[in-house]
Amino acid sequence: MRTKMILKFPKAVTNEPITYELIKKYDLRINILKADINFKLEGHLIFDVDGNSKDIAGALEYLENLGVEADLITSTINIDSNKCVSCGLCTSACAVKALHLNREDWSLNYTELKCVGCNLCISTCPTRAITNTVW
Repeated sequence: MRTKMILKFPKAVTNEPITYELIKKYDLRINILKADINFKLEGHLIFDVDGNSKDIAGALEYLENLGVEADLITSTINIDSNKCVSCGLCTSACAVKALHLNREDWSLNYTELKCVGCNLCISTCPTRAITNTVW
């Protein structure tokens, strides 16, 4: 099973080796997409995770017991089709090509698994059709 996970962790566990434990104890393959620790030392982490469902469920329970909010997410952005005019500006900001224009009808297409959550497309969108679903 491959999915994305977001962690929101309090100051008390900022210095804990959380990703190491997820890899070692639960045999998960992790690719960190975005990480942030704010001035209060609270953190957010978004990563791709690959492993079997049982191990991912065990990891979620471990994180909850540690005091970390953990959720599986399918997408890091939302695109409001009522606001989107398919201008293509967001595609130029997307280095991983998660956003691309369909050459037949010029509609905007989004491939969730490619998205790394950089959010560059959000500030590029002139109609504000793209929003962040995570933070």
